[in-house]
Formats: sequence, C-alpha cells, structure tokens
Amino acid sequence: MADQDNELEKIGTRLHSIELRLSRLESALIIADNKNAYRSEEQVQTVDPSLNSDTLNEEEKGLESQIGRFGLAWLGNIVLLFGISFLTQYLMILGHRFLSIILGYITSASIFFLANYLKKTNVHLAFMFKMNAQILLFYITLKLHFFSASPVISNKTISVIILLLLVAIQAYFSIRNKSQAFAALSVFFALTTAIIGDATHFMLPLVTLTAAGTIYYFYRFKWEPLVVVAIFLTYISFFLWLFGNPLMGHQMQMISEHHFDVIYLFGLGACFSIVLLFRTKDTFSDSFLIGVTFTNGILFTFLLLLVVLRFFSTDYVSLFAVITICCLIYSTILHSRSDWNFASAFYVLYGFMAMSIALYGLFGLPRVYLLLSVQSLIVVSMALWFRNRLIAILNSVLFMTILTVYLLSSKSVDGVNFSFALIALISARIINWKRSRLQIQTDLIRNLYLIEGFFMVLYALFHAVPRQFVTLSWTMAALLYFLLSFILKNVKYRYMTLGTMICAAFYLFIVDLARIEIIYRVLALLFLAAISIGISIYYTNRIKKSGS
Repeated sequence: MADQDNELEKIGTRLHSIELRLSRLESALIIADNKNAYRSEEQVQTVDPSLNSDTLNEEEKGLESQIGRFGLAWLGNIVLLFGISFLTQYLMILGHRFLSIILGYITSASIFFLANYLKKTNVHLAFMFKMNAQILLFYITLKLHFFSASPVISNKTISVIILLLLVAIQAYFSIRNKSQAFAALSVFFALTTAIIGDATHFMLPLVTLTAAGTIYYFYRFKWEPLVVVAIFLTYISFFLWLFGNPLMGHQMQMISEHHFDVIYLFGLGACFSIVLLFRTKDTFSDSFLIGVTFTNGILFTFLLLLVVLRFFSTDYVSLFAVITICCLIYSTILHSRSDWNFASAFYVLYGFMAMSIALYGLFGLPRVYLLLSVQSLIVVSMALWFRNRLIAILNSVLFMTILTVYLLSSKSVDGVNFSFALIALISARIINWKRSRLQIQTDLIRNLYLIEGFFMVLYALFHAVPRQFVTLSWTMAALLYFLLSFILKNVKYRYMTLGTMICAAFYLFIVDLARIEIIYRVLALLFLAAISIGISIYYTNRIKKSGS
C-alpha cells in the first residue's frame, strides 16, 4: 500500500507540473495573440488615415474641388455684392434714402465681422468677404453724393473728403496686413475718387500721388504686379482727363486749356522711373524692370505727344530741353549705382532723342542735321564714359537712321555732308581706340561707321567740288586714306583707299571722259594713274619684303 501511495503521489506531482506548463504556454499564446491583434489594429489605424489623406489631397487638387471651394466662393461674393447694391439702389428709388445707406453700412459691417469669424476656419472665404465688405463700403459712401438724384450729402467736398478717408484707411490696412490685393483696392479707390472729383487740380495731383503710393508699396513689399497695373490705370486716368473726363458725362474731346498738365505728366513718368533705383540682383528679374521701363516710356511718350500737339505745337523746345536734362542726370545716377547697362542706356538715348527734337525746334531742317551728327559723337563719348556697349550699339543704329532720313528727304548741304563724314570716321576711330572700355569683341560697330564715312566722303566731295574735279578730289581722298593707314597702322584705311580708287576710276571712264573738257580729262587721268601706280609699287615691295 505504501508503494502504491508513493506512486500516486508522484503521478499527481507530475500532472500538476504539466498543468503549470500548459497554463504558462496558454498565457504566452494569449499575450502573443493580443500583441498581434494590437499591431494589426495599429497598422489599420496608421494605414487608413494615410490612405484617406492621399485621397483627400487628390480630391482637393481636383478641378471639381477647386471650383467648389474657390470658384463658387468668388461667384457667391460677386452675386452678394451686386444683390446688396441693387437692393440699396431700389430703396433709393423708392425714396428711402437713409434706410438705403444704413442698410448698406450694416451689411458691410456684418460681412466684415463674418470674415473675422471665418479667418481661422476658412481663410480664403474670409479674405473674399473682407474684399467684398471694403468694396461695398466704398460704393455706399460713393452714393452719399454721387450718382444719386437726391443725395444724402449735398456738399461735394465733404463727400470727397470721406472717400479720401476711406482710401487712407484702405492703404493702412494693406500695409498692416501686407496684402497686395488690399493695396490694389486702395489704388483703385484713389483713382476712382480722382475721376469723380472731376476737377483738374484735384484729379491730376491725386493720380500722381497714387503713382507715388504704388512705388512706396513696391519699395516696402516688392509687389511687381501692382506696379504694372498702376502704370496702366494712372496713365488711363490722365488720358480720360485729357479728353474731358467722359466717365462723368462730359463730351469726349480734348480739353481747350492745358492747366499745366505737363507737370503732372512729368510726375507720373518720374514716379515709375524710380523703380530702377530699387534693382538688386537677388530681388527683381531684369525682364520685369525692362518691361516696366518700356511700358512707362511708351505711355509717357504717347501722352506727351498728344499734349504737345494740342497745346505746345509752336513752343515745345523748353519741354524737351527739360526732358533732356532730367534723363541725362538720371542716367548718370543709375550708372553710379549699378553696372546694369540697360538702365543708363535707355535714359541716355531717350534724353538725346529729346535733345534732337529740341534742336529741330530751334534750327529746323536741314541745319539741324549738322547738330545731330555732332550729337552722335557726344553719345559715343558718354558710352565710353559709362563703359556701356549698349549705348554705342544703339547710337550707331540711330546715326544710320538719321543719315538715311537726311539723304532721302533733304537737299544736300555741304557742311552737313562733311559733318556726317567726319563724325562717322572720328566715331570709328574713338571706338577702336577705346574698345576695351566698351568690351566690344567684334568690329561690327566700327565697320558700320567706316562704311558710312566712306560713302559720305564720296557724296560730300561730289556735291562740294566742281564737276570737273570730282575724280581728282576722290583720288586725293584715297591718297589721304593711304597716308592714314601708315600713320595709324591700320589696314582698314588701305581697304578704303582701294575702294575710293575704284570709284574714282569708274566715275572717270563713265562720266568724266564724256562730259569734261580735255585739259581736265588729262589732269584726272594722269593724277589717277600716278596714284594708282604708286600704290601698286607699295604693294609689290610689301609682298617682296614679306616673302624674303
């Protein structure tokens, strides 16, 4: 019995240990299953949101979402603006003037407070509501006096002062919020106030001040699109004034008195020219500055032309003299501040074009061509001073244009002919002498001047000397070129020598032998022969020396 009891006790102990092991295994399996389940839940929780966010991002970028979020918001605000405007107008028609104004102001204030409420949850809609509220506020204030059969405020001055106060507030908000859209509204409100003011010395100063304000915005915040918009709007406003301000019900025709409008036009041109002073390599693109400069120049020139033709057709010299002085001074300032060629070149050439018009007004045709040729030499000198290759290139084109106009449209004047010839040759020599200052890598500009000088020497001598001495004078010119080639050690003058000798020979055999007297024929033949043979001997000896 004792043995059986011991055996049973051992079996019980072993079963108990087996149960303990089984319980431990079960608990381990349960924990592992729980961990796997937890991990799977985590994966589900981490994967699903990413999938949802990707889906949401794709949905947000879709055309439907863009139209739904932004397009409908704009549409709703525009419809709301027109609806309130028509409602206030309807109340005005019914005779409820004060109710119409009060309703308009309350609605504007409500939209503004709604925008502030939504600015944390719906930024773009809040922004649109703010724009809507500001436009509506300006519109209601405008209706206090203007465009109303029975205005609430009968005094125009008080109404304009209130509008100017709104413009100032709008400018303040645009600066405080650093908002280009609000700044654009301030520009639009200011120009609208200027137009409805309908008085020369209120409208034009306010337009000029608006241009200056735009430049201030540009200086502070670098808002490039606003500058472009302001250029067009301010010049259009000046154009409307020049044609009688037809938006205020006047007949569209040019005004009869200038009222010193050219001062304000100069102010507009100066404001938008200041943009170039803010150029830095890291801030603005050169294409923007070039576009602004050309747009400002074209619009300014167009309106200046209208003003001059209307009011100063017989007394414009002083205007263009002022433009010349201002442009040359400003080009010098630009050159001292930056090495950008375009800026200084544009104002140098614009200034000299204004000088050309002033000289024309003083001396008339054809005497002015003499001064224009000398002016071209001055421009070349400024190009060397500024180290500006662009000025030299454009001046050469301008010189050729003036020369072509002179040859085609004016009678020959000996002094002008020789002036063009000498200026062309001197300009070519100066450019070759100081080519390192202009960083000119090719001889294109110099060759252009030499070709112009070559033909103008022939043309000038043809008209200046008697017919029987044309061949002789051309031969003397060839001899002079030949001597210059030795003095200056430049082969291009020898090319001009050969060209002049060929022209003299053709003229001698085609014209002189049939028209001039025998003694002049003999003289021309002998002189041409002597020069030709002498030059031929020079080339022969030169070739022998180079061969040996």
